[in-house]
Amino acid sequence: MGAGDLLGWILLLVLLALVVGIGAWQWRAYTTLDQRISHGDETLLHSASTRVEQVVDAPQGSVIVPYVPAQLMPTKDDYRQL
Repeated sequence: MGAGDLLGWILLLVLLALVVGIGAWQWRAYTTLDQRISHGDETLLHSASTRVEQVVDAPQGSVIVPYVPAQLMPTKDDYRQL
């Protein structure tokens, strides 16, 4: 086995590890999504592993504007708790 063969095997193993790593990252994001939604995890709004396609609980006329960060707005109930 020459140096070229060894380099090829090393490159193959590195690329295979990269593909497996990305697959594991996506699988973890998929399996924890329901739990993160139920806990109201705000990082879902900015996570690279999720994409918002439909708003199901928002005021009438709300729209999703890409590349604009979402901000929580205080409600009447928030002011009463202070």
